[in-house]
Amino acid sequence: MNKPIIAVDADDTIFDENNALRLYMNQHYGFRHMPKDYDVPGPFYNYWQNIWQLSPEETAARYEEFALSPYKAKLEPLTNAIEVLQNLRHDYDLVVITSRDHRVVTMTHRVLTEHYPGVFKDVHFVPLWGGNQKATKAKICVDIGAKYLIDDSFEHCQLTAKAGVNALLFGDYGWNRDQALTPLVTRVKNWAAVKEYFDAK
Repeated sequence: MNKPIIAVDADDTIFDENNALRLYMNQHYGFRHMPKDYDVPGPFYNYWQNIWQLSPEETAARYEEFALSPYKAKLEPLTNAIEVLQNLRHDYDLVVITSRDHRVVTMTHRVLTEHYPGVFKDVHFVPLWGGNQKATKAKICVDIGAKYLIDDSFEHCQLTAKAGVNALLFGDYGWNRDQALTPLVTRVKNWAAVKEYFDAK
């Protein structure tokens, strides 16, 4: 009998990208930002632009540099993620659905194997940043029969819920903290809350 499928995002869900990006920008561009400076209300798609006070083009270029740097390849797992996912895999099939593009496929598989050995059965890459707007996490969830999505993006959770999949809006971030939730979207601030959610099932 097949287990229910939980789809899990990578960046800022199982890996701490926001803090790694802060450290990268401080070291390479002379910023002196503290963690609180990266915890401000704002929409996700220009979140770092507002923090850095750069143009959209400069912001995109800086993130591109980070995404291809060793900093991206050395993201740390978020607190309790490993333990909770190791436990969930006994009752669920776990897969990763990430917006990372084709240039970091090999690196992504490597860090998942390094930090989450034996946890995920598959990894799906959704090339949203390459202009392929037909490829969405919601569509992947439906295509693979996922029953749940855990993601820090309110937009991805909204689309997934509209497709009839339970979405867990992960984290307590400036870009996802203030949205009003709709049916099938549940807020989980950390991995301890994820555990509580599935323990109640």
